[in-house]
Amino acid sequence: MKKKVFYIALFCFCSVIVTSNAQVLRSDLTLLKGAPSLYAEEYVDPYWDLAWHGKVASYGDPDSQFLVAQIYEQGKLVPKDLKKALEYYKKAAEQNHLESCMKLGGIYSENKWVKEDMEQSLFWYHRAAERDYVPAQIQLSHLLEKQKKYAEAFDWMAKAMRQLFPSESDLTRVSPDLERLMQLKGQTP
Repeated sequence: MKKKVFYIALFCFCSVIVTSNAQVLRSDLTLLKGAPSLYAEEYVDPYWDLAWHGKVASYGDPDSQFLVAQIYEQGKLVPKDLKKALEYYKKAAEQNHLESCMKLGGIYSENKWVKEDMEQSLFWYHRAAERDYVPAQIQLSHLLEKQKKYAEAFDWMAKAMRQLFPSESDLTRVSPDLERLMQLKGQTP
């Protein structure tokens, strides 16, 4: 009799553990199936979306980190927190999320909410530009031109234009910026 009660108790105990673990796994699978986009027409509950992306961002997903950063920057669903926004942008950018790199480059060059830091700005634009991201290449070219680094600015603008117009033989016809940089490059001491 004692043996029978022991086995029944053991069975109940094990089934509780298995059931609770199965529920956690089931909820994680439900979480990972996907969430509606903040910009989709069928978007219904922005707070659920924020919670979902917040959880996925904590697992290190750069797209969700970028989205959570935007939410903190805008301050529509949560109180505006630029420090947290910057933190999430950096986490995503460190994983080579190109839009986050662009955002950080803009934040540091335009003195949005941090002290203006051209070195940081150049670093983040350069990181995205190296991965053939045309908007970053163009922006990097403009910043380098402001610093009078015309040869380097010309190279980045030419690289961007070659990607945008691969069949064009004379890129200066499609880009007045490239033509101007070519002239400035010739004047560089």
